[in-house]
Amino acid sequence: MNAFYLVGRIIEDPEKLETANGIKLCKVRLAVEKNSKDSTETYEVYEVVMFRSLAEENYEPGQYLAVNGKLQANNYEKEGNYYYNAKLLANAVAFVGS
Repeated sequence: MNAFYLVGRIIEDPEKLETANGIKLCKVRLAVEKNSKDSTETYEVYEVVMFRSLAEENYEPGQYLAVNGKLQANNYEKEGNYYYNAKLLANAVAFVGS
C-alpha cells in the first residue's frame, strides 16, 4: 500500500501549471518538522503535487497543510550521475492552524 501523510508549512510561492490535456496542477514545497534528539529545529522539504480541484485552491507561503497522498519516486541517470527524487501526489488536502 502506498499511503503517505504530511503536515507542513508552505515555504515558497506555489507553481500553478496546466498539462497538455488541460488538467490543472499545482506544486508546493512543504517544510515538515523532523524529530531531533537535540533541541534544534530541523526540517525536511517535500514537493507536493495537486491536480484538478485541489490545484485551484489559493495556497500561500506560510500556510500549514495536512496532505494525504501517495509517494512517487523517480530515478534517472544524467551524464554519468544518478539522481533520485520523490513527490507526494495529493489525494486530499486540508488547511490546518499554525
